[in-house]
Amino acid sequence: MRRGDEKFNNTHRTFGNFNVKKDLNYLSDGEKSHMLDIMTNPKKRNGILLFYIHGGGYVHGYKEHHRVFTSWFVDQGFDVVAINYRLGEKDGSISIMEQVRDALDALKFVEENKHHYGIDTKNLFLVGDSAGGHICLLIDLLSRNKEIQEYYQIASFPKINIKGIALNSPMYDFEYVRKQALQILTKRSVKWMLSKRYIDDEFIKKNNPRYYFKNGFKPSPLFASTSYHDYFNSQTMRLRRDCEKYDIPLDYLFESSANKKIGHVYNHFCFEMEEGKKCNNRMVEFFLNNSKVAK
Repeated sequence: MRRGDEKFNNTHRTFGNFNVKKDLNYLSDGEKSHMLDIMTNPKKRNGILLFYIHGGGYVHGYKEHHRVFTSWFVDQGFDVVAINYRLGEKDGSISIMEQVRDALDALKFVEENKHHYGIDTKNLFLVGDSAGGHICLLIDLLSRNKEIQEYYQIASFPKINIKGIALNSPMYDFEYVRKQALQILTKRSVKWMLSKRYIDDEFIKKNNPRYYFKNGFKPSPLFASTSYHDYFNSQTMRLRRDCEKYDIPLDYLFESSANKKIGHVYNHFCFEMEEGKKCNNRMVEFFLNNSKVAK
């Protein structure tokens, strides 16, 4: 997966001309894992900010690997913040909790420095794919759910009203993620991906968005997409079923073509294909419909 992301980024041009404040260290520690980029369109800006968290199985990827995808939205007039976060370590020392805390620190940095960098957080959307989608769901939970706030020991949340969450092939049911990982990977690899805490049932439960949805939590407006050939499509389908069961609005897009190899997070790579364009345009509609800007 990592090689595929890097190859695509290296062989495809970004969209349009954009301004970028690159490698801003949101924790002032000089670490690559704590860098973010702020991308804006010098000619067209619609007042909506997308806070993008990349996926990569919790263990790989950087914001640069998705520059083509994020630049497409900048070309449409969106401002985009793309972040790095700590990735899983082979010794199992880094869990999704450290990754979520990094994302929260990046969000806090954006809120505190918005005027300096000329961006606005009044219409902010979380955007994430795969594992990044999971992190987005947990951030939304931490903004309003006391149970997970106490588990994370979060005293305060950045003063940002999340307008919505756009998810591409997200991880949703963390219990099922663990189950699948144990079926297809060695325990050593599972420890790398999910941390050494993968054996801790409480850790899995408290970081499982499905647990909170089943217990009455109503998330911010949701968009989710997947495809027939997405090898993790059961996660998005489970999200859809739960939203229907618990009366949670969901803008859902399923690419059903079995004849085209349109797989995991397909809209990041299929810019020349109608299916990729359709998904990204549906995301644009979702952002516009859930924000307070001129359509």
